[in-house]
Amino acid sequence: MQFYLIRHGNMAGDPHRHDVPPVEGCLSERGLLQAVRLGSALKGIQFDAVYASPLGRAIQTAQAFADPLGVNVKILPWLEEWRPAHIMNGGDAANYETMLKAASVLRPEESWKTEAGEGTFEMAHRIVPGWLQLLARYGVRAGHGGYLFSVDPDDCRIALVAHGGSLCVLLAFILGIPFQPYAPVQFAETGVAVIDFVKRVDVWYPALKILPP
Repeated sequence: MQFYLIRHGNMAGDPHRHDVPPVEGCLSERGLLQAVRLGSALKGIQFDAVYASPLGRAIQTAQAFADPLGVNVKILPWLEEWRPAHIMNGGDAANYETMLKAASVLRPEESWKTEAGEGTFEMAHRIVPGWLQLLARYGVRAGHGGYLFSVDPDDCRIALVAHGGSLCVLLAFILGIPFQPYAPVQFAETGVAVIDFVKRVDVWYPALKILPP
């Protein structure tokens, strides 16, 4: 089993636009070119499932390689990017800009939680259970510091298309990296991290591979 964690291409339009496939108009010209290159890079890989964040730019990026395969893009709400305060609480967008500016100058140790929106642990609270539920759907559960498979682990390839923030929280959990206020790793636009699994006795442990851009 392999999981491909993929960041969306360069975006255009409303960054908070939620949508359902098929999607157009959420990637810039540069983002469309990135999506084409991504489709070429992943050509020949038969994905059993392609999931995306509910935000339009992630869905449109996923379509670039899912559509040629005839695979429908499915939405996973927990993959959504960091949720800003004016989206979470129905607040004023102008005031949100002020809060975001104030949060941007804080040192990491001061920025676990600010008025600007979700903190790292709030993101983890939705992302980690979502990840474990997804694994269970495919016959995998966490155990003994790794994962236990009730299926053949070579049988499935799954793509998750999301965002720098949400993917970094997910990757940190998968690799056992402590959560931090700022992401410990960065995903380039249409960057791909592949999670494979290596067996030790009867437990499978995640192994990270970065695909070249």
